[in-house]
Amino acid sequence: MIRPAASRLRVLDCEVDALRRVVARADGSEGRRLTLKAMQVLLVLVEHAGSVVTRETLFQQVWPDTMPTDDVLTQAIAQLRKAFGDDRDAPRYIETIARTGYRLLAPATWLEEPEPKPVRPDVREDAAAVADDTVPVAPAPGPRLSLRVLAGVVALVLAAGAWLWTLAVRDAPARGSRERAPELDLAYRAIVSTPGQERLPALSPDGATVAFAQTAGEGGSVLMLQTVGQTAARPLTAPGEVESDTAPAWSRDGTRIAFVRISNDSCRFMLVAASGGEPREAGPCLHGSWSQFDWTPDGRGLVMGGQRSDGAAGAALHRLDFATGRWQPLAYDVGEGDVDQLPRYSPDGRMLAFRRNLSLADLWVMSAEGGTPRPLTRLRGDIRGWDWLPDGSGLVLSHVASQSTLWLLRLEDGSMQALPRPPVGNAVYPDVAADAWSMVFEVDQSRSGLFRARLDGVAEAAPEPVFASSGVDLLPALSPDGRTLAFLSDRSMAVQLWLGEVDQPATLRAVEGLQPLPRHAPVWSADGRSLLVLGRTGDGERLFEVDAGSGRVQMLAVPAARPVFAAYVDRADRLLVGVDDGRGRVRLVLYGREGWRELASEDDVGLARYDAGSGAVLFTRPSAPGLWRTDASLHGSVRISDALPDTQHYRHWGLHAGRVYSIGPESGCATPWRPLLAPGPGRCLFREGMAVGGSPTVDAQGRWLYLGLPMSQNVDIGWGALPQALREPPAESSRAARTLPEVTENAARSMTFGCDAARCRRDFVLVS
Repeated sequence: MIRPAASRLRVLDCEVDALRRVVARADGSEGRRLTLKAMQVLLVLVEHAGSVVTRETLFQQVWPDTMPTDDVLTQAIAQLRKAFGDDRDAPRYIETIARTGYRLLAPATWLEEPEPKPVRPDVREDAAAVADDTVPVAPAPGPRLSLRVLAGVVALVLAAGAWLWTLAVRDAPARGSRERAPELDLAYRAIVSTPGQERLPALSPDGATVAFAQTAGEGGSVLMLQTVGQTAARPLTAPGEVESDTAPAWSRDGTRIAFVRISNDSCRFMLVAASGGEPREAGPCLHGSWSQFDWTPDGRGLVMGGQRSDGAAGAALHRLDFATGRWQPLAYDVGEGDVDQLPRYSPDGRMLAFRRNLSLADLWVMSAEGGTPRPLTRLRGDIRGWDWLPDGSGLVLSHVASQSTLWLLRLEDGSMQALPRPPVGNAVYPDVAADAWSMVFEVDQSRSGLFRARLDGVAEAAPEPVFASSGVDLLPALSPDGRTLAFLSDRSMAVQLWLGEVDQPATLRAVEGLQPLPRHAPVWSADGRSLLVLGRTGDGERLFEVDAGSGRVQMLAVPAARPVFAAYVDRADRLLVGVDDGRGRVRLVLYGREGWRELASEDDVGLARYDAGSGAVLFTRPSAPGLWRTDASLHGSVRISDALPDTQHYRHWGLHAGRVYSIGPESGCATPWRPLLAPGPGRCLFREGMAVGGSPTVDAQGRWLYLGLPMSQNVDIGWGALPQALREPPAESSRAARTLPEVTENAARSMTFGCDAARCRRDFVLVS
């Protein structure tokens, strides 16, 4: 906290009691008490009197280690103007510098300490100042406490009691579980918070500078550099009109930055000096695609996940050699269908860890020279980025299925510990400085809604909202007769399955007794009487069947421990279910509902849909692009499309009247509509944002396509200093922290449904 130089301050014709935070005007009007933050802002302005103080400087000095919004500073300035009687349009005290900051115009002088005098009783108390009043004011002499002081003491005691009770409830260990490790002290602040998207931040080895990709015009992006002190960012690259730069990564010595440059017809890896200059090409993207990558320890190449060199399904790790500009697969054990991405070398360069698989992912580690990897985690969840701690003793990862998205994994004992959440948004893609105990990450505050787009019109028309609400609506599924729309929404402050007749919002109703998972859209039966929905119970994830008419919910006794999706087939006594195969992949199983006997199966399936018109099952694989077809008995699978859907968008496709269509992003259009297996023109449905969760649905007449679309795409960059506790091994008492299998179970149980409404909504959008 900034300390005043004396107890009294004269600002033009006003006198400020700095200890009591009271402003007295020369006209004799009643004094006004300032909030603590408003007083701190004034002290910073006084210290730089006559000079412009940027908003970033004020945030850094008055709200350190937090992530405040612009409103808090605006309110503090407004309170100062109100106390001084200042006019914003004709200021005598504080001048606003557009898009920059503020300047104290009035002369400010610290006064000599006066003789003690009685406290003026005519001090006007602003409600905000009272609520923010954390600096105690000495009571007047006397043997009795005033009612106000007594009330404050009582309120403090009650608040402390409630706080301790909350901690006790929150931290009470589950029955039969080990003692929970103490929460780490980790504070955050936003260092880049402009409108739009700032993606994939990378922190320099010394922790002083962050590089990131910022959305530019026409959907492209440019690389920016900025110090972590909330100063203005400057461009690092200048891509061409049809080019986009993304995914910066610092070299170990901090002198160079590697990145990906994409255009309509090319994808290249580039190198640029951290001080700026003209980039040079390091090599092409692997088979025309890219994913997140890392520098090799010797600084002579990059390592990235890419397609198998033998043509098999999967994505093995490859090395790009700067000298030759060629990619070579690493020599290590990788199974057919394994998708290995997000590689990171340990700080000493001796180990290489990576994420294996996609939605059911875990982190694996092996020697930097290759060999046989071993698992670091057993989460089988959605890992959105990770990085090593500077000393290699552990790592920080983002697991978006849990209430706390950032986790600390200690390698010494294999324990995992939840890190505090940012005040707003979800923390994903953390990046830790190699030589400094600090990190940056994306702060995802994006929102989405339910829309429909016209397919039978000649001209492109903007999608229109469906069942408007202030919540988040997504993953729609239309009944076979086209009358009823099922979707997931948090409009009731909890994630629920909703049903309603199209164009009749008064018919909307929520299904009670079900906690759905926002992973895949509900699936209707052929007669439109029931739906298959994934949900959560106290024992984990289960498959439910919902009667559309009555809303009755029945849990199906699928023997698989973790179902991922499901579909009806041609026979009522059979069911298709995608299940976790225990290796981080999904196995498609055909069950007989009588006794739940396994009849047939297909390995490595991303998502399957049944086509009632042809009696075929169509499915995608997360390890290879394209589309496969098999019969309803899962016999004789054949690849029918080679390129689409691609592996990153294996859910972005649908069926209508026996025709398959893709809505995966294309150049110039984030959400297109394109027939896959039959010739025909496509169209752009939505240029600005990609469909949320994929899984579109079309009405029976082929007139409307329903899908989830982003309503706002706001991704900022947060920063946090890693606490001292991370640099020390855990004490024996707190080492009763959870082991990996326990974390898997607890993280699953603490998904979006045990959280407050705001966090539920954030997780709801992100998980989907």
